[in-house]
Amino acid sequence: MGDREIIDLLFNREERGLLEAEMLYKSRLLRIAEGLLSKADAEECVNDVFLALWNHIPPARPDKLFPYMVQSLKNLAKNRWKAEQTQKRHAEIIELSDELAACIPDPTANTEEEAILAASNALSLFLKKQSRMKRDMFVLRYWYGKSIEEIASLFGFSFSKTAKLLERMKEELKKQVRS
Repeated sequence: MGDREIIDLLFNREERGLLEAEMLYKSRLLRIAEGLLSKADAEECVNDVFLALWNHIPPARPDKLFPYMVQSLKNLAKNRWKAEQTQKRHAEIIELSDELAACIPDPTANTEEEAILAASNALSLFLKKQSRMKRDMFVLRYWYGKSIEEIASLFGFSFSKTAKLLERMKEELKKQVRS
């Protein structure tokens, strides 16, 4: 059965069209998806492609079924990948925020706004005293959430040198806040 017949079946809301599309294209779609995602996520995305196919035909009537399904797969895979990266980044940002919060405690702040303002002022003062390189490294790590490996690579340093430098900067920040 060809694309035209499958599209006609789907347009008439016949489930057989979905089954025919699955028999023809599922394995190819899985191979593409597994190149982008984990096996479990790939299978879920391919199933979502068939659901989207059922939901979008009608009103859509693509000329070629497989490219239409691949486009849907790519969009779903991209969204899934972005969601996973966002979750990972969110967890890393929380971890980095906690790391800095330990450096800038303000027991005298009565409100959250006062604590934020005090932390902001302390950081600004601290960073103004640093060399351009140290300031850039600190901002890359604690503002942009870059990994120590990425920062080391950008500056041409070893991982241990970069980690030690950032650790010393945190200690210096703690001392500055306490004095």
